[in-house]
Amino acid sequence: MFPNHLFLECRHGALMARTGRYKGNRKRGLEVQYKWARIMNENKNRSRPARVFISCGQRKDSDELDTAQKIRDRLQALGFDPYIAVEEQTLSGLKENIFRQLQLTEYFVFVDFKREKLVPRRKTGLLWSPKLQHRGSLFSHQELALASYLDLPLLAFQEKGVKTDDGILRFLQANATTFTDRHLLPNVIADEVQRRSWTPHSRNGLILERNPAQYVDVQVYGTQVYRRFYYVAVRNLHHHKTATNCYVYLEKAIKLDQPHAEIPFGSVELKWAGYTLPNAHILPQTARPFDALFTHHAQPTEVGFNVFSDSSLFGHPPMSAAGEYELRYSVVSDNFPIARASLILSLSGALDQTTLVLKAGGD
Repeated sequence: MFPNHLFLECRHGALMARTGRYKGNRKRGLEVQYKWARIMNENKNRSRPARVFISCGQRKDSDELDTAQKIRDRLQALGFDPYIAVEEQTLSGLKENIFRQLQLTEYFVFVDFKREKLVPRRKTGLLWSPKLQHRGSLFSHQELALASYLDLPLLAFQEKGVKTDDGILRFLQANATTFTDRHLLPNVIADEVQRRSWTPHSRNGLILERNPAQYVDVQVYGTQVYRRFYYVAVRNLHHHKTATNCYVYLEKAIKLDQPHAEIPFGSVELKWAGYTLPNAHILPQTARPFDALFTHHAQPTEVGFNVFSDSSLFGHPPMSAAGEYELRYSVVSDNFPIARASLILSLSGALDQTTLVLKAGGD
């Protein structure tokens, strides 16, 4: 079980840095290293705008694909990352493309183009009338059903002549907008996106962040033992949705000597910083830190983990030798895709020379 501990101090200005270029000015070295990490993280977030799933028909003998591409272009101009759904004919295609894209997307645009006329039958045969309605796109309605299950923000548009309140639209309060001119539709959609205050700065995901200059020195409660804790923060990129019941795991530990050697251990929940339960909520556009690992002041190469386990077989990869290690962490929650990140631990016999940084290039 994780130990009770008392936070005594977080040394202001005495954060760690490993850089030979600033030996004469330790504080300046820390400032440059932290500023670099912050800028890199901000640039990464800015380069990944909110995704919009565009669900609409794409008949090859019509202008539907051209209209879909113009919708995509208008949304891109607003700063979004649009995805045009392609009709899939296999289960593997559905799972790998449509299902995955819907799980990752932030917004959903439903465009219901006209299909065949719905001709009712009577006992004497077919009954035709110039006022007959048309059915909509079967694939688009299926994607709409999945989007409603995922509770995605929705904009719905139906071409004039399509049977209203058909399919799942009958049960959704989508208030589909009727359109007649396909050439004007991209602008109509862009105007509605702005009216609904959809933002390209939201993301349906969690990311792991690490300030390479951070650590906190802690005295274990009731003892003279001091430990140094290293945090990793989990940031919720969504602008209004809370990430609920988030759990953190150490998935893998690798000793980066030659040859690389994976360290065996049983995976178990890690502890959130300053919190005594394994599951935590993360509010929109905020970050919450967890205890990534700790080292001992008296034994700087001895690495430990704050875990929810009463067995040394779980959550305790044996790490007691100086060198470089790759640690892979994951975060799961009720309502966001799983988030993963790999970090490089440079473990030194000199306490202040140990560093923990995000692996370059991601996982």
